[in-house]
Amino acid sequence: MSTSADGKTWSAVSRVPIDAVTSTVDHFITGLGIDSTTSGATAHLGLTYYYYPVSNCNQTTCKLEAGFIQSITGGKTWFGKTHLAGPMSLNWLPNTFSGNMVADYITVSYASGKAFPIFAVAHPLSGSLFHQAIYTTAGFTAVKAAEEVESSSAGDRPVPGVKSDHGPMQFYDLDHEKPIPGRGGKPPVEKD
Repeated sequence: MSTSADGKTWSAVSRVPIDAVTSTVDHFITGLGIDSTTSGATAHLGLTYYYYPVSNCNQTTCKLEAGFIQSITGGKTWFGKTHLAGPMSLNWLPNTFSGNMVADYITVSYASGKAFPIFAVAHPLSGSLFHQAIYTTAGFTAVKAAEEVESSSAGDRPVPGVKSDHGPMQFYDLDHEKPIPGRGGKPPVEKD
């Protein structure tokens, strides 16, 4: 996460400490919401995300989960890590040109001081029909229980020798045909 007071100057990127840097969890497809009645060092943030509890998995072994975490310190510290849904089999997800996709309709909305994570959940197919819908919760209040620990990424150090299970990101045009140079895609090969 990176923050800015003016949209021009941004802080260094800091990790949202959902899990330890040594964990096997892979977090991705996030949705961040900010309570508009709060700001600065006391801003209330909610983050909804998908994750694989074990990142070293494949089409048949990956189990997709949805989670939520929040901050009442403008993102400096986080608490309330919550499992929202799952496990979901990747075979329950629609197959797209980029593989099975849960959807990127994910966010957090605030109303009356409560955070409402919004996320897609897939269920087993009904015959050949997909069964996936958008869900939310009854809402989370921005109150940390006395026994809850707030986590921070301050002092994090990369784990030596650990590399991502995933290759470099590739970005393509809207037709998903030509890689976009400079965005992780290799330039198209010109043919005579």
